[in-house]
Amino acid sequence: MTPAPVPVARPYLALAVLCSALFLIGLDATVMNVALPTLQADLQPSTQGLLWVADGYALALACGVLAAGAWSDTHGRRRALTFGLALCGAASVGGALATSTAQVVGARLSMGAGAALLMPSTLSLIAVVFPDPAMRRRAIAVWTLVAGLGAIAGPVVGGVLIEHFSWRAGFWINVPVCLLVLAGTWRWLPESRHPRPGPTDRTGTVTATAGLLALVWAITEAPIRGWTNPTVAAGFFTAAGVLAFLVVWERRHPSPMLPPALFSDRRLTAAASALAWMFFALFGSLLMLTLYLQTILGYSPAQTGLRLLPLAAAAGAGAGLSLLIAPRWGDKLAVTGGMLLMTSGFLFLAFAQPASGYAPVLGFQLVAGCGAALAAAPATEAIMGAVPGERTGTGAAINDLVREVGGALGIATLGSLLTAHHRATQLKTTHGSSEHLAPETGPVADAAALTAGLHTASWAAIAATLFAALLAARWLPNRAPASEPDRPLISQPQETL
Repeated sequence: MTPAPVPVARPYLALAVLCSALFLIGLDATVMNVALPTLQADLQPSTQGLLWVADGYALALACGVLAAGAWSDTHGRRRALTFGLALCGAASVGGALATSTAQVVGARLSMGAGAALLMPSTLSLIAVVFPDPAMRRRAIAVWTLVAGLGAIAGPVVGGVLIEHFSWRAGFWINVPVCLLVLAGTWRWLPESRHPRPGPTDRTGTVTATAGLLALVWAITEAPIRGWTNPTVAAGFFTAAGVLAFLVVWERRHPSPMLPPALFSDRRLTAAASALAWMFFALFGSLLMLTLYLQTILGYSPAQTGLRLLPLAAAAGAGAGLSLLIAPRWGDKLAVTGGMLLMTSGFLFLAFAQPASGYAPVLGFQLVAGCGAALAAAPATEAIMGAVPGERTGTGAAINDLVREVGGALGIATLGSLLTAHHRATQLKTTHGSSEHLAPETGPVADAAALTAGLHTASWAAIAATLFAALLAARWLPNRAPASEPDRPLISQPQETL
Protein backbone atom coordinates (compact mmCIF):
# COMPACT_ATOMS: atom_id res chain seq x y z
CA MET A 1 0.00 0.00 0.00
CA THR A 2 1.46 3.36 -1.01
CA PRO A 3 1.76 5.91 1.83
CA ALA A 4 -0.55 8.89 1.77
CA PRO A 5 0.88 11.78 -0.28
CA VAL A 6 2.29 14.85 1.40
CA PRO A 7 -0.29 17.66 1.21
CA VAL A 8 0.44 20.51 -1.19
CA ALA A 9 0.12 23.86 0.56
CA ARG A 10 -1.47 25.77 -2.34
CA PRO A 11 -3.02 23.23 -4.70
CA TYR A 12 -4.85 25.79 -6.83
CA LEU A 13 -1.66 27.76 -7.43
CA ALA A 14 -0.12 24.45 -8.49
CA LEU A 15 -3.08 23.93 -10.84
CA ALA A 16 -2.58 27.41 -12.29
CA VAL A 17 1.07 26.58 -13.04
CA LEU A 18 0.14 23.28 -14.69
CA CYS A 19 -2.62 24.84 -16.77
CA SER A 20 -0.29 27.64 -17.89
CA ALA A 21 2.14 25.02 -19.20
CA LEU A 22 -0.74 23.20 -20.91
CA PHE A 23 -2.05 26.41 -22.49
CA LEU A 24 1.42 26.99 -23.94
CA ILE A 25 1.33 23.54 -25.59
CA GLY A 26 -2.00 24.25 -27.26
CA LEU A 27 -0.91 27.73 -28.29
CA ASP A 28 2.28 26.48 -29.92
CA ALA A 29 0.35 23.82 -31.84
CA THR A 30 -1.56 26.46 -33.83
CA VAL A 31 0.03 29.90 -33.35
CA MET A 32 2.38 29.49 -36.32
CA ASN A 33 -0.35 28.41 -38.74
CA VAL A 34 -1.34 31.94 -39.69
CA ALA A 35 2.35 32.97 -39.78
CA LEU A 36 3.25 30.70 -42.69
CA PRO A 37 2.57 33.20 -45.51
CA THR A 38 4.86 35.86 -43.99
CA LEU A 39 7.50 33.26 -43.11
CA GLN A 40 7.39 32.08 -46.72
CA ALA A 41 7.92 35.61 -48.00
CA ASP A 42 10.88 36.09 -45.63
CA LEU A 43 12.78 32.78 -45.84
CA GLN A 44 11.51 31.44 -49.18
CA PRO A 45 11.09 27.81 -48.02
CA SER A 46 10.19 25.03 -50.41
CA THR A 47 6.71 23.52 -50.26
CA GLN A 48 8.16 20.56 -48.36
CA GLY A 49 9.99 22.87 -45.97
CA LEU A 50 6.80 24.80 -45.29
CA LEU A 51 5.03 21.53 -44.55
CA TRP A 52 7.69 20.57 -42.00
CA VAL A 53 7.39 23.96 -40.31
CA ALA A 54 3.66 23.34 -40.01
CA ASP A 55 3.74 19.68 -38.99
CA GLY A 56 7.05 19.22 -37.18
CA TYR A 57 5.70 20.26 -33.77
CA ALA A 58 2.76 17.85 -33.82
CA LEU A 59 4.89 15.04 -35.21
CA ALA A 60 7.49 15.28 -32.43
CA LEU A 61 4.81 15.65 -29.76
CA ALA A 62 2.81 12.62 -30.87
CA CYS A 63 5.71 10.22 -31.34
CA GLY A 64 7.46 11.21 -28.10
CA VAL A 65 4.62 11.55 -25.60
CA LEU A 66 4.35 7.87 -24.64
CA ALA A 67 8.06 7.48 -23.93
CA ALA A 68 8.08 10.82 -22.09
CA GLY A 69 5.20 9.78 -19.84
CA ALA A 70 6.93 6.54 -18.88
CA TRP A 71 10.21 8.41 -18.29
CA SER A 72 8.46 10.85 -15.96
CA ASP A 73 7.08 7.99 -13.86
CA THR A 74 10.59 6.68 -13.30
CA HIS A 75 12.68 9.86 -13.05
CA GLY A 76 10.21 12.42 -11.72
CA ARG A 77 7.19 14.21 -13.11
CA ARG A 78 8.25 17.68 -11.99
CA ARG A 79 11.67 17.00 -13.47
CA ALA A 80 10.08 16.09 -16.81
CA LEU A 81 8.00 19.27 -16.67
CA THR A 82 11.11 21.35 -15.95
CA PHE A 83 13.11 19.80 -18.78
CA GLY A 84 10.17 20.27 -21.16
CA LEU A 85 9.79 23.95 -20.29
CA ALA A 86 13.54 24.56 -20.66
CA LEU A 87 13.60 22.82 -24.05
CA CYS A 88 10.55 24.74 -25.29
CA GLY A 89 12.03 28.06 -24.17
CA ALA A 90 15.45 27.42 -25.70
CA ALA A 91 13.95 26.14 -28.96
CA SER A 92 11.69 29.20 -29.15
CA VAL A 93 14.72 31.50 -28.94
CA GLY A 94 16.37 29.48 -31.69
CA GLY A 95 13.26 29.73 -33.87
CA ALA A 96 12.92 33.47 -33.33
CA LEU A 97 16.55 34.04 -34.37
CA ALA A 98 16.44 31.57 -37.29
CA THR A 99 17.82 32.67 -40.65
CA SER A 100 16.92 29.54 -42.62
CA THR A 101 14.01 27.16 -43.02
CA ALA A 102 16.08 24.29 -41.62
CA GLN A 103 16.62 26.23 -38.39
CA VAL A 104 12.90 26.95 -38.07
CA VAL A 105 12.06 23.27 -38.66
CA GLY A 106 14.63 22.25 -36.05
CA ALA A 107 13.11 24.68 -33.57
CA ARG A 108 9.61 23.36 -34.17
CA LEU A 109 10.75 19.75 -33.77
CA SER A 110 12.55 20.62 -30.52
CA MET A 111 9.49 22.47 -29.23
CA GLY A 112 7.39 19.38 -29.98
CA ALA A 113 9.84 17.20 -28.06
CA GLY A 114 9.59 19.62 -25.13
CA ALA A 115 5.80 19.51 -25.34
CA ALA A 116 5.96 15.69 -25.21
CA LEU A 117 7.66 16.02 -21.82
CA LEU A 118 5.26 18.73 -20.69
CA MET A 119 1.86 17.38 -21.59
CA PRO A 120 1.69 14.10 -19.62
CA SER A 121 3.47 15.75 -16.70
CA THR A 122 0.75 18.39 -16.34
CA LEU A 123 -2.02 15.79 -16.08
CA SER A 124 -0.12 13.28 -13.92
CA LEU A 125 0.83 16.00 -11.44
CA ILE A 126 -2.83 16.97 -11.14
CA ALA A 127 -3.47 13.43 -9.90
CA VAL A 128 -0.73 14.01 -7.31
CA VAL A 129 -1.78 17.49 -6.19
CA PHE A 130 -5.47 16.51 -5.95
CA PRO A 131 -5.63 12.97 -4.47
CA ASP A 132 -9.28 13.46 -3.43
CA PRO A 133 -11.47 12.11 -6.30
CA ALA A 134 -13.98 15.00 -6.18
CA MET A 135 -11.27 17.68 -6.21
CA ARG A 136 -9.36 15.79 -8.90
CA ARG A 137 -12.45 15.67 -11.09
CA ARG A 138 -12.84 19.45 -10.88
CA ALA A 139 -9.15 19.97 -11.61
CA ILE A 140 -9.27 17.66 -14.63
CA ALA A 141 -12.32 19.55 -15.94
CA VAL A 142 -10.24 22.74 -15.80
CA TRP A 143 -7.33 20.92 -17.48
CA THR A 144 -9.45 19.72 -20.40
CA LEU A 145 -10.94 23.20 -20.84
CA VAL A 146 -7.51 24.87 -20.89
CA ALA A 147 -6.21 22.27 -23.38
CA GLY A 148 -8.89 23.35 -25.83
CA LEU A 149 -8.54 27.06 -25.14
CA GLY A 150 -4.84 26.99 -25.97
CA ALA A 151 -5.44 25.51 -29.41
CA ILE A 152 -8.32 27.92 -30.10
CA ALA A 153 -6.26 30.90 -28.95
CA GLY A 154 -3.43 30.05 -31.35
CA PRO A 155 -4.98 31.52 -34.53
CA VAL A 156 -6.24 34.57 -32.61
CA VAL A 157 -2.90 35.33 -30.97
CA GLY A 158 -1.01 34.45 -34.12
CA GLY A 159 -3.16 36.74 -36.24
CA VAL A 160 -2.61 39.70 -33.92
CA LEU A 161 1.13 39.09 -33.67
CA ILE A 162 1.59 38.75 -37.41
CA GLU A 163 -0.41 41.91 -38.15
CA HIS A 164 1.64 44.01 -35.69
CA PHE A 165 5.08 42.34 -35.69
CA SER A 166 6.32 39.34 -37.73
CA TRP A 167 6.29 35.56 -37.78
CA ARG A 168 9.17 35.62 -35.27
CA ALA A 169 6.79 36.89 -32.60
CA GLY A 170 5.13 33.47 -32.67
CA PHE A 171 8.35 32.13 -31.13
CA TRP A 172 9.25 35.05 -28.86
CA ILE A 173 5.90 34.90 -27.06
CA ASN A 174 6.89 31.55 -25.51
CA VAL A 175 10.01 32.77 -23.74
CA PRO A 176 8.49 34.84 -20.90
CA VAL A 177 5.75 32.23 -20.42
CA CYS A 178 8.32 29.44 -20.05
CA LEU A 179 10.31 31.49 -17.51
CA LEU A 180 7.25 32.29 -15.42
CA VAL A 181 6.00 28.71 -15.44
CA LEU A 182 9.47 27.45 -14.53
CA ALA A 183 9.50 29.73 -11.51
CA GLY A 184 6.05 28.50 -10.47
CA THR A 185 7.11 24.89 -10.99
CA TRP A 186 9.98 25.21 -8.54
CA ARG A 187 7.88 27.13 -6.04
CA TRP A 188 4.55 25.30 -5.93
CA LEU A 189 4.79 21.87 -7.53
CA PRO A 190 5.84 18.69 -5.71
CA GLU A 191 8.11 16.05 -7.14
CA SER A 192 6.62 12.59 -7.63
CA ARG A 193 7.79 9.36 -9.19
CA HIS A 194 7.26 5.61 -9.13
CA PRO A 195 8.45 4.52 -5.65
CA ARG A 196 9.91 1.22 -6.93
CA PRO A 197 10.66 1.45 -10.66
CA GLY A 198 11.94 -1.67 -12.35
CA PRO A 199 14.66 -1.90 -15.01
CA THR A 200 14.34 0.60 -17.82
CA ASP A 201 12.53 -0.74 -20.86
CA ARG A 202 14.83 0.78 -23.48
CA THR A 203 13.68 -1.50 -26.28
CA GLY A 204 10.04 -0.66 -25.60
CA THR A 205 10.80 3.06 -25.53
CA VAL A 206 12.66 3.02 -28.85
CA THR A 207 10.08 0.73 -30.46
CA ALA A 208 7.11 2.84 -29.36
CA THR A 209 8.76 6.05 -30.57
CA ALA A 210 9.68 4.52 -33.95
CA GLY A 211 6.24 2.99 -34.46
CA LEU A 212 4.41 6.20 -33.60
CA LEU A 213 6.77 8.23 -35.79
CA ALA A 214 5.96 6.00 -38.77
CA LEU A 215 2.22 6.12 -38.03
CA VAL A 216 1.91 9.88 -37.54
CA TRP A 217 4.19 10.60 -40.51
CA ALA A 218 2.04 8.40 -42.77
CA ILE A 219 -1.17 10.02 -41.50
CA THR A 220 0.26 13.50 -42.11
CA GLU A 221 1.61 12.72 -45.58
CA ALA A 222 -1.42 10.80 -46.84
CA PRO A 223 -3.54 13.82 -47.90
CA ILE A 224 -0.57 15.28 -49.79
CA ARG A 225 0.91 12.22 -51.50
CA GLY A 226 -2.32 10.22 -51.66
CA TRP A 227 -3.60 7.46 -49.39
CA THR A 228 -2.52 4.78 -51.90
CA ASN A 229 0.95 6.26 -52.48
CA PRO A 230 3.60 3.51 -52.06
CA THR A 231 5.64 5.61 -49.62
CA VAL A 232 2.60 6.32 -47.47
CA ALA A 233 1.55 2.66 -47.59
CA ALA A 234 5.08 1.66 -46.52
CA GLY A 235 4.76 4.05 -43.57
CA PHE A 236 1.52 2.43 -42.43
CA PHE A 237 2.90 -1.10 -42.87
CA THR A 238 6.05 -0.16 -40.96
CA ALA A 239 4.01 1.32 -38.13
CA ALA A 240 1.80 -1.79 -37.95
CA GLY A 241 4.79 -4.13 -37.83
CA VAL A 242 6.75 -2.12 -35.26
CA LEU A 243 3.75 -1.59 -32.98
CA ALA A 244 2.83 -5.29 -33.23
CA PHE A 245 6.36 -6.14 -32.08
CA LEU A 246 5.90 -3.64 -29.22
CA VAL A 247 2.82 -5.53 -27.99
CA VAL A 248 4.75 -8.84 -27.96
CA TRP A 249 7.77 -7.25 -26.28
CA GLU A 250 5.77 -5.51 -23.56
CA ARG A 251 4.08 -8.78 -22.62
CA ARG A 252 7.48 -10.35 -21.92
CA HIS A 253 9.41 -7.50 -20.29
CA PRO A 254 9.54 -7.64 -16.47
CA SER A 255 9.02 -3.87 -16.19
CA PRO A 256 7.27 -2.79 -19.42
CA MET A 257 7.09 0.84 -20.43
CA LEU A 258 3.42 0.30 -21.34
CA PRO A 259 2.01 -2.47 -19.12
CA PRO A 260 -0.49 -4.56 -21.11
CA ALA A 261 -2.48 -5.13 -17.91
CA LEU A 262 -3.62 -1.48 -18.04
CA PHE A 263 -5.74 -2.24 -21.10
CA SER A 264 -7.61 -5.06 -19.40
CA ASP A 265 -9.57 -2.35 -17.56
CA ARG A 266 -12.58 -1.62 -19.77
CA ARG A 267 -12.93 1.79 -18.16
CA LEU A 268 -9.57 2.86 -19.58
CA THR A 269 -9.97 1.25 -22.99
CA ALA A 270 -13.50 2.56 -23.53
CA ALA A 271 -12.60 6.10 -22.44
CA ALA A 272 -9.43 6.14 -24.56
CA SER A 273 -11.30 4.84 -27.62
CA ALA A 274 -14.08 7.40 -27.20
CA LEU A 275 -11.52 10.22 -26.84
CA ALA A 276 -9.70 9.11 -30.00
CA TRP A 277 -12.88 9.24 -32.09
CA MET A 278 -13.96 12.50 -30.46
CA PHE A 279 -10.69 14.22 -31.36
CA PHE A 280 -10.84 12.68 -34.82
CA ALA A 281 -14.03 14.65 -35.35
CA LEU A 282 -13.06 17.75 -33.33
CA PHE A 283 -9.68 18.49 -34.92
CA GLY A 284 -11.04 17.72 -38.37
CA SER A 285 -13.92 20.12 -37.70
CA LEU A 286 -11.52 22.95 -36.83
CA LEU A 287 -9.92 22.44 -40.24
CA MET A 288 -13.34 22.52 -41.90
CA LEU A 289 -14.38 25.67 -40.04
CA THR A 290 -11.19 27.48 -41.03
CA LEU A 291 -11.63 26.62 -44.71
CA TYR A 292 -15.32 27.58 -44.63
CA LEU A 293 -14.66 30.95 -42.97
CA GLN A 294 -11.65 31.91 -45.05
CA THR A 295 -12.49 30.41 -48.45
CA ILE A 296 -16.28 30.65 -48.65
CA LEU A 297 -17.02 33.61 -46.36
CA GLY A 298 -13.80 35.49 -47.16
CA TYR A 299 -12.57 36.31 -43.65
CA SER A 300 -8.91 37.09 -42.92
CA PRO A 301 -6.89 34.81 -40.57
CA ALA A 302 -7.38 37.19 -37.64
CA GLN A 303 -11.11 37.55 -38.36
CA THR A 304 -11.37 33.77 -38.63
CA GLY A 305 -9.71 33.32 -35.25
CA LEU A 306 -12.13 35.73 -33.60
CA ARG A 307 -15.10 33.89 -35.09
CA LEU A 308 -13.91 30.66 -33.50
CA LEU A 309 -14.11 32.14 -29.99
CA PRO A 310 -17.71 30.93 -29.38
CA LEU A 311 -16.25 27.44 -29.37
CA ALA A 312 -14.27 28.39 -26.27
CA ALA A 313 -17.35 29.80 -24.53
CA ALA A 314 -19.35 26.68 -25.32
CA ALA A 315 -16.50 24.49 -24.07
CA GLY A 316 -16.56 26.38 -20.76
CA ALA A 317 -20.25 25.67 -20.40
CA GLY A 318 -19.73 22.00 -21.26
CA ALA A 319 -16.93 21.63 -18.70
CA GLY A 320 -19.18 23.09 -16.02
CA LEU A 321 -22.01 20.81 -17.07
CA SER A 322 -19.75 17.77 -16.76
CA LEU A 323 -19.15 18.62 -13.10
CA LEU A 324 -22.88 18.50 -12.51
CA ILE A 325 -23.64 15.33 -14.47
CA ALA A 326 -20.65 13.00 -14.02
CA PRO A 327 -20.43 12.95 -10.20
CA ARG A 328 -24.18 12.45 -9.84
CA TRP A 329 -25.07 10.14 -12.72
CA GLY A 330 -21.71 8.74 -13.79
CA ASP A 331 -19.15 9.06 -16.57
CA LYS A 332 -21.17 6.93 -18.98
CA LEU A 333 -24.02 9.45 -19.21
CA ALA A 334 -21.68 12.43 -19.48
CA VAL A 335 -19.48 10.94 -22.22
CA THR A 336 -22.38 9.44 -24.19
CA GLY A 337 -24.40 12.65 -23.94
CA GLY A 338 -21.44 14.76 -24.98
CA MET A 339 -20.81 12.61 -28.04
CA LEU A 340 -24.47 12.86 -29.07
CA LEU A 341 -24.32 16.64 -28.70
CA MET A 342 -21.30 16.67 -31.00
CA THR A 343 -23.25 14.57 -33.49
CA SER A 344 -26.07 17.11 -33.40
CA GLY A 345 -23.60 19.96 -33.88
CA PHE A 346 -22.18 18.47 -37.06
CA LEU A 347 -25.65 18.52 -38.59
CA PHE A 348 -25.29 22.32 -38.85
CA LEU A 349 -22.29 21.83 -41.14
CA ALA A 350 -23.77 18.84 -42.99
CA PHE A 351 -26.57 21.08 -44.33
CA ALA A 352 -24.67 24.39 -44.61
CA GLN A 353 -24.79 26.30 -47.88
CA PRO A 354 -22.61 29.18 -49.17
CA ALA A 355 -25.55 31.53 -48.71
CA SER A 356 -25.99 30.47 -45.08
CA GLY A 357 -23.22 32.76 -43.89
CA TYR A 358 -21.81 32.46 -40.38
CA ALA A 359 -24.95 30.97 -38.78
CA PRO A 360 -24.09 27.26 -39.33
CA VAL A 361 -20.60 27.80 -37.96
CA LEU A 362 -21.97 29.51 -34.86
CA GLY A 363 -24.56 26.78 -34.33
CA PHE A 364 -21.95 24.08 -34.67
CA GLN A 365 -19.60 25.75 -32.20
CA LEU A 366 -22.25 26.25 -29.53
CA VAL A 367 -23.61 22.70 -29.67
CA ALA A 368 -20.53 20.63 -30.54
CA GLY A 369 -18.22 22.70 -28.32
CA CYS A 370 -20.45 22.10 -25.32
CA GLY A 371 -20.66 18.39 -26.13
CA ALA A 372 -16.90 17.98 -26.56
CA ALA A 373 -16.13 19.53 -23.18
CA LEU A 374 -18.96 17.61 -21.52
CA ALA A 375 -17.39 14.34 -22.69
CA ALA A 376 -13.67 15.13 -22.50
CA ALA A 377 -13.31 15.73 -18.76
CA PRO A 378 -15.13 12.55 -17.61
CA ALA A 379 -13.29 10.45 -20.21
CA THR A 380 -9.95 11.85 -19.06
CA GLU A 381 -10.91 11.26 -15.42
CA ALA A 382 -11.87 7.67 -16.31
CA ILE A 383 -8.42 7.05 -17.78
CA MET A 384 -6.56 8.61 -14.86
CA GLY A 385 -8.78 6.89 -12.32
CA ALA A 386 -8.10 3.49 -13.89
CA VAL A 387 -4.29 3.58 -13.66
CA PRO A 388 -2.31 2.79 -10.49
CA GLY A 389 -0.87 5.79 -8.68
CA GLU A 390 2.71 4.97 -9.63
CA ARG A 391 1.72 4.94 -13.33
CA THR A 392 0.00 8.33 -13.59
CA GLY A 393 2.61 9.54 -16.09
CA THR A 394 1.88 6.58 -18.35
CA GLY A 395 -1.87 7.07 -17.94
CA ALA A 396 -1.55 10.75 -18.84
CA ALA A 397 0.58 9.82 -21.87
CA ILE A 398 -2.10 7.37 -23.08
CA ASN A 399 -4.70 10.13 -22.74
CA ASP A 400 -2.50 12.58 -24.65
CA LEU A 401 -1.53 10.04 -27.31
CA VAL A 402 -5.09 9.13 -28.29
CA ARG A 403 -5.90 12.84 -28.55
CA GLU A 404 -2.91 13.53 -30.79
CA VAL A 405 -3.22 10.49 -33.06
CA GLY A 406 -7.01 10.78 -33.27
CA GLY A 407 -6.70 14.48 -34.09
CA ALA A 408 -4.02 13.93 -36.73
CA LEU A 409 -6.09 11.20 -38.37
CA GLY A 410 -9.17 13.43 -38.27
CA ILE A 411 -7.37 16.33 -39.93
CA ALA A 412 -5.96 14.03 -42.61
CA THR A 413 -9.16 12.07 -43.28
CA LEU A 414 -11.72 14.87 -43.07
CA GLY A 415 -9.37 17.22 -44.88
CA SER A 416 -9.08 14.72 -47.73
CA LEU A 417 -12.86 14.33 -47.92
CA LEU A 418 -13.33 18.08 -47.74
CA THR A 419 -11.13 18.76 -50.76
CA ALA A 420 -11.88 15.63 -52.76
CA HIS A 421 -14.51 17.54 -54.75
CA HIS A 422 -11.98 20.02 -56.11
CA ARG A 423 -9.01 18.45 -57.89
CA ALA A 424 -7.19 21.74 -58.29
CA THR A 425 -6.76 22.03 -54.52
CA GLN A 426 -3.80 20.45 -52.79
CA LEU A 427 -4.42 20.55 -49.05
CA LYS A 428 -1.60 20.53 -46.60
CA THR A 429 -2.71 19.81 -43.04
CA THR A 430 -1.19 20.28 -39.63
CA HIS A 431 -2.14 19.36 -36.02
CA GLY A 432 -4.51 22.06 -34.83
CA SER A 433 -7.12 24.36 -36.29
CA SER A 434 -5.71 25.68 -39.58
CA GLU A 435 -4.75 24.52 -43.07
CA HIS A 436 -2.14 25.34 -45.67
CA LEU A 437 -2.72 25.50 -49.40
CA ALA A 438 0.18 24.95 -51.72
CA PRO A 439 1.39 28.33 -53.03
CA GLU A 440 1.06 27.22 -56.61
CA THR A 441 -2.63 26.37 -56.31
CA GLY A 442 -4.03 29.39 -54.49
CA PRO A 443 -7.45 29.43 -52.79
CA VAL A 444 -10.32 27.16 -53.69
CA ALA A 445 -12.29 28.81 -56.48
CA ASP A 446 -15.42 26.71 -56.51
CA ALA A 447 -17.43 27.32 -53.34
CA ALA A 448 -20.08 24.81 -54.37
CA ALA A 449 -17.51 22.03 -54.74
CA LEU A 450 -15.97 22.88 -51.37
CA THR A 451 -19.41 22.95 -49.77
CA ALA A 452 -20.10 19.47 -51.14
CA GLY A 453 -16.82 18.34 -49.57
CA LEU A 454 -17.86 19.98 -46.30
CA HIS A 455 -21.07 17.93 -46.32
CA THR A 456 -19.20 14.66 -46.96
CA ALA A 457 -16.64 15.36 -44.24
CA SER A 458 -19.38 16.35 -41.79
CA TRP A 459 -21.24 13.08 -42.31
CA ALA A 460 -17.98 11.20 -41.69
CA ALA A 461 -17.58 13.15 -38.43
CA ILE A 462 -21.17 12.32 -37.51
CA ALA A 463 -20.37 8.62 -37.96
CA ALA A 464 -17.26 8.99 -35.78
CA THR A 465 -19.06 10.73 -32.91
CA LEU A 466 -21.94 8.27 -33.03
CA PHE A 467 -19.48 5.41 -32.82
CA ALA A 468 -17.79 7.07 -29.83
CA ALA A 469 -21.20 7.43 -28.17
CA LEU A 470 -21.87 3.73 -28.70
CA LEU A 471 -18.48 2.79 -27.24
CA ALA A 472 -19.14 4.88 -24.14
CA ALA A 473 -22.69 3.60 -23.71
CA ARG A 474 -21.61 -0.02 -24.07
CA TRP A 475 -18.34 -0.18 -22.15
CA LEU A 476 -18.01 2.70 -19.70
CA PRO A 477 -19.29 1.81 -16.23
CA ASN A 478 -22.06 3.94 -14.76
CA ARG A 479 -19.91 4.66 -11.72
CA ALA A 480 -16.21 4.61 -10.98
CA PRO A 481 -15.03 1.65 -8.89
CA ALA A 482 -15.49 2.14 -5.17
CA SER A 483 -11.74 2.00 -4.55
CA GLU A 484 -9.51 4.17 -6.70
CA PRO A 485 -5.93 3.10 -7.42
CA ASP A 486 -3.45 4.33 -4.83
CA ARG A 487 -2.03 7.79 -5.46
CA PRO A 488 1.72 8.06 -5.85
CA LEU A 489 4.20 8.90 -3.14
CA ILE A 490 5.36 12.49 -3.50
CA SER A 491 8.04 14.52 -1.85
CA GLN A 492 8.06 18.08 -0.63
CA PRO A 493 8.07 20.82 -3.31
CA GLN A 494 11.52 21.94 -2.14
CA GLU A 495 13.18 18.68 -3.22
CA THR A 496 16.21 19.27 -5.40
CA LEU A 497 15.70 18.22 -9.00
